Amino acid sequence: MIRQCNSADLKEIYTIINTAALAYKGVIPADCWKEPYMSEEELRDEIAQGVVFWGYEEAGRLSGVMGIQPVMDVTLFRHAYIRPDRQLCRE
Repeated sequence: MIRQCNSADLKEIYTIINTAALAYKGVIPADCWKEPYMSEEELRDEIAQGVVFWGYEEAGRLSGVMGIQPVMDVTLFRHAYIRPDRQLCRE
């Protein structure tokens, strides 16, 4: 089921973002990489700036999240992360 995330999902969103981002460690330029990839403060700031997270839930657990943000007359896809154990294409 796809649903809008809420404040109760914040910790799970944070976990999904940071575990999924690890797949890009070494791909993302070193001067842009940090751990955690997105801090809880940055996540809260994104939400405060208007990013709305939607999640795909399986068996009561979020498997992935997407953050979208309406800006003027467009909607930006700002974030898209899938739990590594739910990703189908892994090397």
